[in-house]
Amino acid sequence: MSTKELVVSLKQQIADLTKEKKDVVKLCDEKDSKIKLILIKLEQCNSEVHTMGKKIQELEADAVKKSRIKRIINEKIDEVLEKKEEIKSEQSVDNDD
Repeated sequence: MSTKELVVSLKQQIADLTKEKKDVVKLCDEKDSKIKLILIKLEQCNSEVHTMGKKIQELEADAVKKSRIKRIINEKIDEVLEKKEEIKSEQSVDNDD
């Protein structure tokens, strides 16, 4: 192989390697962009999960309050019904006399 052929061959190898390097850099940039998009989506999802967690806490607190109110109302209804029964029984005893 002559010196000229060797120089041409080496120049061709350098050109090929340079093109390969550009392709790899381009591929890395594309992957970096995809990774950034994925990270943005992940942050958004984390934010949504955090928001939903807060909303669930609020709903659970409301459910506890409503449960307490329901229990209190049921107790009051029971008291009223018991008093009503007592009054009826007292009236029937008074009527029997």
